[in-house]
Amino acid sequence: MASVARFLRRRFLAGILVLVPLGITFLILRLVFNAADSILAPHIETYLRIHIPGLGLVATIIIIFLVGLFATNVLGRRLFHYFSVGLSRIPVVGSLYVASRQVIEALGGTGTESFKRVVFVEYPRRGLFTLGFVTKDNYHVKDAQGIEHEVVNIFVPTSPNPTSGVFIIARVSDVIRADLTVEQGIKLIVSGGIIVPPQPLVLEGAEDRPGHTKPSAR
Repeated sequence: MASVARFLRRRFLAGILVLVPLGITFLILRLVFNAADSILAPHIETYLRIHIPGLGLVATIIIIFLVGLFATNVLGRRLFHYFSVGLSRIPVVGSLYVASRQVIEALGGTGTESFKRVVFVEYPRRGLFTLGFVTKDNYHVKDAQGIEHEVVNIFVPTSPNPTSGVFIIARVSDVIRADLTVEQGIKLIVSGGIIVPPQPLVLEGAEDRPGHTKPSAR
């Protein structure tokens, strides 16, 4: 009797593991579809007097493409630059706009604020390695004694939402280059460490850093 119950429980859990992710995926896709479709669908239906599921989504995609097409030509780039500068000077609205644009550019790799490479830093304390993205390469700063230090700007995202996180400035000597692409790093963050790259994680140069001790053989 116990073996039958165990058999049924395992098969039931296996069914849950198959169906629940599919259900969640379906619900998220339906939510995104309905949200995107509802932007223009009511206006289109008002003029056409006909309901076509997905027509608003198609129209939204076409408009986004046309805006991108216009924004990438000479006239569009100039007008978009003036528009961005003017919008960024508006209190509150400008801050939100600039922050949102920088995040999108960083994640999409379309602008000068894009992530340059993946690194590891010992943060928030020594002995704990945190994944981060370099947003500005090596430059020099001076301390109170006038001594120059070579540093990098690093964005340390939170998991599973990489659009939020903390910004830190670290000495180059304290930064460990990770053998990961930016896409692999983002997947690692979003999945909470579940989706790891096929190759082993390599902390390049970790053994050469001051204070690093090699793990003892067991």
